Amino acid sequence: MATQQAPPRGTVRIEAPDNNRKDNYWVAPTAILVTFAVFVIYSTIRAFMGKYFSTYYDGHSFPWMAANLQGANAIRPHYWSPFYSPYIPGYLPFLKGLKIATWPISAALYVMVFPLAFRASCYYCRKTYYRAVFRDPEACAVKEKFARINYTGEAKLPARVVNFHRYTFYAAVILVLFHWYHLYNAFFYSQGGQTHIGIGLGTVIFLIDTLALTAYTFSCHSWRHLVGGVVNRYSRAKGRFKVWSGVSKLNEYHGQFFWFSLVTVLIADLYVFLVSSGRITDIRFF
Repeated sequence: MATQQAPPRGTVRIEAPDNNRKDNYWVAPTAILVTFAVFVIYSTIRAFMGKYFSTYYDGHSFPWMAANLQGANAIRPHYWSPFYSPYIPGYLPFLKGLKIATWPISAALYVMVFPLAFRASCYYCRKTYYRAVFRDPEACAVKEKFARINYTGEAKLPARVVNFHRYTFYAAVILVLFHWYHLYNAFFYSQGGQTHIGIGLGTVIFLIDTLALTAYTFSCHSWRHLVGGVVNRYSRAKGRFKVWSGVSKLNEYHGQFFWFSLVTVLIADLYVFLVSSGRITDIRFF
């Protein structure tokens, strides 16, 4: 009686089938690639710009602020770009003895590394750019574009570095708190040396952006594990089970929150840029 032998231990290489798909499978990854490219180009330009990120400090603090925001009776809404939050001065005071201390460095370059690390290491985001950018593969039943030898996934460097995602979550929570702080400020405006309560278009944009980022951050797999992981018996941790169940339902929409928050944070920064540079006037509802 013939017996079937098990394959030898080690890595088994499986040849991917040729691409026999006839549908427009390439549309989705191409659209994602274009969206990524637009965001990266825009955010890079804004990060190195180093100005037009606030609408409510006086001209002495930020001399580039538009003239229509500096007058005595001008309405200055209290908006602050999320790309520059929290604000860090544009110089390196701890390197005074070096020549580099004379170089102005945009505050956004210090700040944006944290949301970048959180998003780039996100489980959903990794799947997205593996398919859209690296074509690894770009769709089901489609052969990979690049042949790989001794593939180890994310178990070894350099791909292993993305597994620090659980630690970037804590930085993301701090950024969410700053978003809520700037949303609070967005309900105020200055005029004639006095501070008043009001709502402008920027307030609405900040509200949507803050809610979107909060939903994206707290639907994260790391947060889900933090509130419900390492529990042997949920019957003895009913409170954590309820929280974990709620986060699990929210986690189903993590991908949608990722894209929505990516768009809203860009719109929030763009709106502050347009207002602070004098290209548009803030629309005031009251």
